[in-house]
Amino acid sequence: MRSAVALLAFAASAYAYSVTFPSATDGWTNSGAQSLEWSRVSTDPTTFTVLLVNDDANYSQQLAASVDGTLGNTTVNPPSGGWPSPAGAYRVNLVTNTTDNAILAQSVEFNITAATSNSTSTTSTSGSSSASSGTTAIVNTGTAAAGTSGTNTATSASTSATSGTKNGAASLGVQTGLFGILALVGALLVV
Repeated sequence: MRSAVALLAFAASAYAYSVTFPSATDGWTNSGAQSLEWSRVSTDPTTFTVLLVNDDANYSQQLAASVDGTLGNTTVNPPSGGWPSPAGAYRVNLVTNTTDNAILAQSVEFNITAATSNSTSTTSTSGSSSASSGTTAIVNTGTAAAGTSGTNTATSASTSATSGTKNGAASLGVQTGLFGILALVGALLVV
Protein backbone atom coordinates (compact mmCIF):
# COMPACT_ATOMS: atom_id res chain seq x y z
CA MET A 1 0.00 0.00 0.00
CA ARG A 2 2.81 2.41 0.89
CA SER A 3 4.58 1.68 -2.37
CA ALA A 4 1.39 2.50 -4.35
CA VAL A 5 1.06 5.87 -2.56
CA ALA A 6 4.74 6.62 -3.15
CA LEU A 7 4.39 5.67 -6.82
CA LEU A 8 1.38 7.99 -7.23
CA ALA A 9 3.23 10.85 -5.51
CA PHE A 10 6.23 10.30 -7.78
CA ALA A 11 4.04 10.23 -10.88
CA ALA A 12 2.33 13.47 -9.84
CA SER A 13 5.65 15.22 -9.31
CA ALA A 14 7.23 13.88 -12.51
CA TYR A 15 5.78 16.79 -14.51
CA ALA A 16 6.27 20.12 -12.87
CA TYR A 17 5.35 22.51 -15.68
CA SER A 18 3.46 25.46 -14.22
CA VAL A 19 1.78 28.23 -16.22
CA THR A 20 2.67 31.59 -14.66
CA PHE A 21 1.05 33.91 -17.25
CA PRO A 22 -1.79 34.46 -18.05
CA SER A 23 -3.09 34.62 -14.50
CA ALA A 24 -6.41 35.21 -12.74
CA THR A 25 -5.67 38.95 -12.53
CA ASP A 26 -3.80 39.42 -15.83
CA GLY A 27 -5.45 37.72 -18.78
CA TRP A 28 -5.27 38.19 -22.55
CA THR A 29 -6.95 40.52 -25.03
CA ASN A 30 -8.73 39.49 -28.20
CA SER A 31 -6.23 41.25 -30.47
CA GLY A 32 -2.85 40.13 -31.78
CA ALA A 33 -0.31 37.70 -30.34
CA GLN A 34 -0.44 37.02 -26.59
CA SER A 35 2.28 36.20 -24.05
CA LEU A 36 2.55 32.80 -22.42
CA GLU A 37 4.97 32.13 -19.55
CA TRP A 38 5.74 28.99 -17.56
CA SER A 39 8.24 27.36 -15.26
CA ARG A 40 9.52 23.78 -15.48
CA VAL A 41 11.96 21.30 -14.01
CA SER A 42 14.66 19.38 -15.85
CA THR A 43 12.61 16.17 -15.91
CA ASP A 44 9.78 17.78 -17.90
CA PRO A 45 9.46 17.04 -21.62
CA THR A 46 11.35 19.62 -23.70
CA THR A 47 8.40 20.39 -26.00
CA PHE A 48 4.65 20.71 -25.59
CA THR A 49 1.49 21.82 -27.39
CA VAL A 50 -0.58 24.82 -26.24
CA LEU A 51 -4.38 24.60 -26.13
CA LEU A 52 -6.84 27.37 -25.24
CA VAL A 53 -9.89 25.88 -23.54
CA ASN A 54 -13.13 27.00 -21.94
CA ASP A 55 -15.04 24.10 -20.39
CA ASP A 56 -18.16 26.23 -19.82
CA ALA A 57 -18.41 27.02 -23.54
CA ASN A 58 -17.14 23.61 -24.75
CA TYR A 59 -14.29 25.46 -26.50
CA SER A 60 -10.85 24.03 -27.33
CA GLN A 61 -8.38 25.43 -29.87
CA GLN A 62 -4.75 24.57 -30.52
CA LEU A 63 -2.57 27.69 -30.40
CA ALA A 64 0.94 26.24 -30.92
CA ALA A 65 2.65 22.87 -31.37
CA SER A 66 6.19 21.75 -30.53
CA VAL A 67 6.86 24.74 -28.26
CA ASP A 68 10.38 24.72 -26.79
CA GLY A 69 9.69 24.27 -23.08
CA THR A 70 13.22 25.26 -22.08
CA LEU A 71 12.57 28.88 -23.10
CA GLY A 72 10.14 29.68 -20.26
CA ASN A 73 8.03 32.03 -22.42
CA THR A 74 6.67 32.52 -25.90
CA THR A 75 3.99 34.42 -27.76
CA VAL A 76 1.04 32.59 -29.25
CA ASN A 77 -0.93 33.75 -32.26
CA PRO A 78 -4.73 33.76 -32.45
CA PRO A 79 -6.41 30.51 -33.46
CA SER A 80 -7.43 30.14 -37.12
CA GLY A 81 -10.87 31.64 -36.48
CA GLY A 82 -9.48 34.51 -34.39
CA TRP A 83 -9.65 35.01 -30.64
CA PRO A 84 -12.98 34.11 -29.06
CA SER A 85 -15.40 36.79 -27.89
CA PRO A 86 -14.34 38.53 -24.68
CA ALA A 87 -15.36 36.40 -21.71
CA GLY A 88 -13.99 34.64 -18.66
CA ALA A 89 -13.25 31.06 -17.62
CA TYR A 90 -10.53 30.44 -20.24
CA ARG A 91 -7.52 28.26 -19.45
CA VAL A 92 -4.28 27.43 -21.22
CA ASN A 93 -3.41 23.73 -21.23
CA LEU A 94 0.14 22.58 -21.92
CA VAL A 95 -0.25 19.07 -23.36
CA THR A 96 2.28 16.48 -24.49
CA ASN A 97 1.60 16.74 -28.24
CA THR A 98 -1.10 17.20 -30.87
CA THR A 99 -2.30 13.57 -30.77
CA ASP A 100 -1.96 12.84 -27.06
CA ASN A 101 -3.66 15.55 -25.01
CA ALA A 102 -2.18 14.43 -21.67
CA ILE A 103 -2.07 17.66 -19.63
CA LEU A 104 1.37 18.67 -18.40
CA ALA A 105 0.10 21.92 -16.85
CA GLN A 106 -3.05 24.01 -16.76
CA SER A 107 -3.34 27.72 -16.06
CA VAL A 108 -5.82 29.21 -13.65
CA GLU A 109 -8.99 30.60 -15.22
CA PHE A 110 -8.46 34.01 -16.81
CA ASN A 111 -10.40 36.54 -18.86
CA ILE A 112 -10.04 37.43 -22.51
CA THR A 113 -10.97 41.10 -22.76
CA ALA A 114 -11.59 43.46 -25.66
CA ALA A 115 -8.44 45.22 -26.82
CA THR A 116 -8.32 48.96 -26.24
CA SER A 117 -6.95 51.54 -28.66
CA ASN A 118 -4.26 53.82 -27.29
CA SER A 119 -4.85 57.31 -28.69
CA THR A 120 -3.82 60.71 -27.40
CA SER A 121 -3.76 64.21 -28.83
CA THR A 122 -1.96 67.33 -27.76
CA THR A 123 -2.51 70.88 -28.91
CA SER A 124 0.14 73.59 -28.72
CA THR A 125 -0.62 77.29 -29.30
CA SER A 126 2.07 79.79 -30.15
CA GLY A 127 1.75 83.58 -30.07
CA SER A 128 3.26 86.22 -32.35
CA SER A 129 3.87 89.98 -32.20
CA SER A 130 0.58 90.57 -33.99
CA ALA A 131 -2.86 89.84 -32.56
CA SER A 132 -3.18 86.49 -34.40
CA SER A 133 -1.93 83.13 -33.16
CA GLY A 134 -1.47 79.76 -34.83
CA THR A 135 -2.46 76.34 -33.55
CA THR A 136 -0.59 73.11 -34.23
CA ALA A 137 -2.09 69.69 -33.43
CA ILE A 138 0.07 66.68 -32.67
CA VAL A 139 -1.64 63.30 -32.72
CA ASN A 140 -0.07 60.07 -31.49
CA THR A 141 -2.09 57.03 -32.46
CA GLY A 142 -1.39 53.34 -32.10
CA THR A 143 -2.56 50.09 -30.62
CA ALA A 144 -0.68 48.56 -27.68
CA ALA A 145 -0.73 44.78 -27.54
CA ALA A 146 1.80 42.25 -26.39
CA GLY A 147 4.99 44.07 -27.03
CA THR A 148 3.90 46.43 -29.82
CA SER A 149 4.00 50.19 -29.58
CA GLY A 150 2.08 53.04 -31.18
CA THR A 151 3.41 55.13 -34.05
CA ASN A 152 4.05 58.82 -33.65
CA THR A 153 2.66 60.27 -36.88
CA ALA A 154 3.76 63.84 -36.28
CA THR A 155 7.35 63.84 -35.09
CA SER A 156 8.30 66.87 -37.17
CA ALA A 157 5.08 68.65 -36.15
CA SER A 158 6.07 68.09 -32.53
CA THR A 159 9.42 69.76 -33.16
CA SER A 160 7.88 72.70 -34.99
CA ALA A 161 5.22 73.15 -32.29
CA THR A 162 7.94 73.22 -29.65
CA SER A 163 9.96 75.84 -31.51
CA GLY A 164 6.76 77.78 -32.23
CA THR A 165 5.99 77.86 -28.53
CA LYS A 166 9.49 79.16 -27.79
CA ASN A 167 9.13 81.86 -30.48
CA GLY A 168 5.72 82.80 -29.09
CA ALA A 169 7.12 83.03 -25.57
CA ALA A 170 10.00 85.23 -26.76
CA SER A 171 7.56 87.45 -28.66
CA LEU A 172 5.33 87.68 -25.60
CA GLY A 173 8.39 88.62 -23.51
CA VAL A 174 9.22 91.46 -25.93
CA GLN A 175 5.61 92.70 -25.79
CA THR A 176 5.62 92.59 -22.00
CA GLY A 177 8.92 94.51 -21.94
CA LEU A 178 7.52 97.20 -24.27
CA PHE A 179 4.41 97.59 -22.13
CA GLY A 180 6.61 97.91 -19.06
CA ILE A 181 8.69 100.67 -20.65
CA LEU A 182 5.56 102.51 -21.84
CA ALA A 183 4.06 102.26 -18.34
CA LEU A 184 7.26 103.65 -16.83
CA VAL A 185 7.38 106.54 -19.33
CA GLY A 186 3.69 107.26 -18.66
CA ALA A 187 4.31 107.32 -14.90
CA LEU A 188 7.24 109.74 -15.32
CA LEU A 189 5.12 112.06 -17.48
CA VAL A 190 2.36 112.14 -14.89
CA VAL A 191 4.76 113.28 -12.14
